[in-house]
Amino acid sequence: MNDEISVPKSYEDVMIGNVENILNLLGVKQNEHTFNTPKRFIKYLQEFCQPFEPSEVLGSQFPSDGVTSMVVQGPIAFRGICAHHLCPMLGTAFFGYIPNKKVVGLSKIARLVQAVGTERPGIQEYMCDRICDLFNEYVEPKGCICVIKSLHTCMSARGIAMPNVYTSTSSVKGVFLVVPAARQEFFELTK
Repeated sequence: MNDEISVPKSYEDVMIGNVENILNLLGVKQNEHTFNTPKRFIKYLQEFCQPFEPSEVLGSQFPSDGVTSMVVQGPIAFRGICAHHLCPMLGTAFFGYIPNKKVVGLSKIARLVQAVGTERPGIQEYMCDRICDLFNEYVEPKGCICVIKSLHTCMSARGIAMPNVYTSTSSVKGVFLVVPAARQEFFELTK
């Protein structure tokens, strides 16, 4: 999941050359600080283009043995890059679910959040929904909920240049959608 994406060397050289050309057109002179910048930039983008197999990330599941306790995890470090500007978004996610027939190992929740954030450039709203949709599909809980709160550097460092503004998104499935007390319990546990 965290392995570097496999790109043929010839394509990587083309990408690096294109970034070199962009920097030259912007008037950025090559020096000891910028000599490897194009290569580093391409490696940065590759870190956020890591397709994954959800069944591998969520791993084996275990019988719930009748457990109906809500499972809540967070804050889980969250990172991604926005599809609009390729700038980082950094924050935290909280995830909860109520088991039905299966439970997962606790690390699987954090692995799923991490995998969705680095799967491809995207928007936070989609990433939040994707986490819940995948968990719902593979684990089939009674319900699940995900809340992501992150700082978007595209908003902090460019455009409006407004630092320290966090964006929160939520995705709500199953029992969390129809039972307000379940949502309330989740939010109490994540304070």
